[in-house]
Amino acid sequence: MARLTALFRTYGKYAFLPAIAFGLAGGIALGVTGVMSKLYLGLMAIAVIFFFLWWTWLWQRSQGFLGRRSTQSSANVIASTLAVLAILTLINYIAFRYPVAWDLTENQRFTLAPQSQSLVAELEQPLKVWIFDDAPSEKDRRLLQNYQRFSDQFSFEFVHPDRRPKLVQDFNVQNKGDVFIEYGDKKQLVQNLLSFQQREDLSEIQLTNAIAKAQRQEIPQVYLVQGHGELPLNNEPRGISTAVTALENLGVTVQPLNVVTDGGIPEDADAVVIAGPTRKFLAPEIATLKQYTDQGGNLLVMVSPEADAGLEDLLEPWGVSFDPRLVIDLSGAGGVFGLDPTVPIFNRYGNHPITQKLQGAIAIFPLVRPVATKEQPHIQATTLVEASDLMYATQLISEDLQPNPETDLLGPFDVAVALTREGKEVSSAKEMETGNNTEPEEINPSPSPPVSPSPSPTGNGTNQPEAMPENDSNQAGDREESPAGENEDSGNDQAQTAQQNGDPELPPAKMVVVGSAAFATNAWFNEAVNGDIFLNSVQWLAENVDQPLNVRAKDPTDRRINLGVRRATVLGWLTWVIVPLIGLGLAVFTWWRQR
Repeated sequence: MARLTALFRTYGKYAFLPAIAFGLAGGIALGVTGVMSKLYLGLMAIAVIFFFLWWTWLWQRSQGFLGRRSTQSSANVIASTLAVLAILTLINYIAFRYPVAWDLTENQRFTLAPQSQSLVAELEQPLKVWIFDDAPSEKDRRLLQNYQRFSDQFSFEFVHPDRRPKLVQDFNVQNKGDVFIEYGDKKQLVQNLLSFQQREDLSEIQLTNAIAKAQRQEIPQVYLVQGHGELPLNNEPRGISTAVTALENLGVTVQPLNVVTDGGIPEDADAVVIAGPTRKFLAPEIATLKQYTDQGGNLLVMVSPEADAGLEDLLEPWGVSFDPRLVIDLSGAGGVFGLDPTVPIFNRYGNHPITQKLQGAIAIFPLVRPVATKEQPHIQATTLVEASDLMYATQLISEDLQPNPETDLLGPFDVAVALTREGKEVSSAKEMETGNNTEPEEINPSPSPPVSPSPSPTGNGTNQPEAMPENDSNQAGDREESPAGENEDSGNDQAQTAQQNGDPELPPAKMVVVGSAAFATNAWFNEAVNGDIFLNSVQWLAENVDQPLNVRAKDPTDRRINLGVRRATVLGWLTWVIVPLIGLGLAVFTWWRQR
């Protein structure tokens, strides 16, 4: 024991050296592994023991020194400094292990859009992003890391094209800067980061759209009706090319359709869009569209206030109609954006998959009309966009913009609705006949055609349900003597009668009706959540999606200032000459006054 005491008195003053060494080793172990491993805890424990031995040696050797007031003051300062350093170290460690970020940019450009988050979170198998570039961008890396936070199934890798030629060949890389995604057996090009020798950032919009495409099992087919002055498929302000491109980026096939010249609606149509007609539809076209919806077809109808498309017979069985009046916004919200009262700003949405995730956002609908609904059997109507109490609809705009309660429609009221027809699948007119008749009948060797209801003679669906049993009995009595064609016609008549009476024998179908077509044009598509409402509507109709649809990513707003030569010269003189001279002059003046 005496020998150990002697050794301690001789070498105890050097105990701080191993304490520092083991402490640094523990810090390195923590930094490399990122976890408090057993190695880290052991090294730090040894460091604490050596530090305690050194402090004990100081206490024994310097009883008088430690008792001085100056020593105690210095010790307090050292202890306070060490405590502050320990607190800062702990805060930095917690921030490193559990990072929290606030995105204060206008378009949340450093935060993934809800659609991107949900798509990645719902990945069922590994998805990998390959970036073939010899100069990886740190900005692109941060974006990919944001994706990676939402799913362990998401990964990415930067590849130098010249160092891995076999991988370049497997992906058929054509240019440096190509970005691919690999999902199962699918390999899909996302974008090229080098355009005309100018480097571009990896786009969240294009990457998210590519992920959505890769996850699709089937490609939806959407047709845009043309021939009645609808929104043109070009890049003019009134065109709808931006919306079409957005749908195609989501993996939807979009084609124009002329109901007359194309011979009706194709069988592969998942949804049909009527966007901004300015001329009336012909009676045969209305009949074709009614037949399409009666057979389970889905329809998006957008008509602006100034147009009369003659769609009453098509919409009436669904219990929906357009009000001819124009919506005026008295809230003054549009003034912030330089808009007049005929361009209302909406922020009230219904609880529906199309708009459920849009709560709190604004939509801008220029030249919009109310949409009225009434109860219909087996038809469920849901508000999508609703006017506020500070809006009204009128046909005559007064100079003071004040509403007339006697002639104007006061808010709230709907400007966009979604309708769902409940029912069950009916594959043929023969099935409809057998479903309503229990008597045995002859089996027709020829296959029954699909149900093709003819247009109602009155167009208003006013037939009474009591007429159906009488028709059934008459048809049953004559069935054996009637040729096959007459049986088909009678089946069509029954389908028509069932549709007019709201009978659930018709298959399920969906419809979205919007009192404005301008909101989806090139001039307005990217404003607020206009594009989200349009894309969500088409997706809900064409893909049979019932879960809430998300808000999509948007390109960051370009805030660059284009300065002329004169302004650039003035700005240069201010920043490099005038402001520094003012600072130098104030410093010289202060020095002179002190002297």
